[in-house]
Amino acid sequence: MPYETPPQHQPHDEPQRHQPADEAREALVRIAYGAMSPNPAMLRAWERLDDSVRTGAPSFDTVHGTDFFGHLAERPELSAQFNAAMSQGTAHTAALLPAAYAFDRFTTVADIGGGDGTLTVALLRAYPALHGIVFDSAPGLAEAGPRLAREGLDGRCSLVTGDFFATAPEGADLYLLKSVIHDWSDARCAEILGHIRAVIPDGGRLLIVEPVLPAAADPSGGGISYLGDLNMLVNVGGRERTRDDFERLCRGAGFAVRTITALPRPNRFSVIEAEPV
Repeated sequence: MPYETPPQHQPHDEPQRHQPADEAREALVRIAYGAMSPNPAMLRAWERLDDSVRTGAPSFDTVHGTDFFGHLAERPELSAQFNAAMSQGTAHTAALLPAAYAFDRFTTVADIGGGDGTLTVALLRAYPALHGIVFDSAPGLAEAGPRLAREGLDGRCSLVTGDFFATAPEGADLYLLKSVIHDWSDARCAEILGHIRAVIPDGGRLLIVEPVLPAAADPSGGGISYLGDLNMLVNVGGRERTRDDFERLCRGAGFAVRTITALPRPNRFSVIEAEPV
């Protein structure tokens, strides 16, 4: 499942009830402090921020002797907490995305790295004729089946286990990547996008849902997005990107960016639409 910074609470606490805007605002505050998780392992990488800035490599690997996702794989309980946190972080975007794009033009959406299906559920609810594919690793998909069944959507959505560095599922005319690209270097992103390009049909579309940094830093806009950029660097070696960065990535993989639509504030995400060329 992709890495994004969600609103958090300690596992033993009762979740607090907030309005969506409040949840998003809390997420932004927490990212400002690097608090992806209350688990100290996620915070210790920040102690070597200067190393990451100098080298461009994640300090998490040095601190823990393994990469971020390898660390999770060795700790099933922490991995489950992480997946739940990512689902919570996706919920606000899932409430906004269906109205931000004309999904009714398509028959099947494939959510790459879709985890428990939070985003796919929102789209299938909003578009009754749409079908879905949720593609992720086995641990990432652990809660997807029960989630779809509870929503009565298991008949309209299939689960496909796989590695997006090795393949992409066939059978969709819309491919969705949310909070995936910013986890990885340009070279690794090219692999992910290349596999999608190999299976996407003529007339299909790719949607990348991520923050888009301005071309030049704007002091009046606050520093949350740039702190998020650093958070991706120190923990997973990823980065946030500008429009030019996304256009270059897509062009290299055989896509052309056509539109970029910002979701309503305080959500930080934009919908980047690209088509195969």
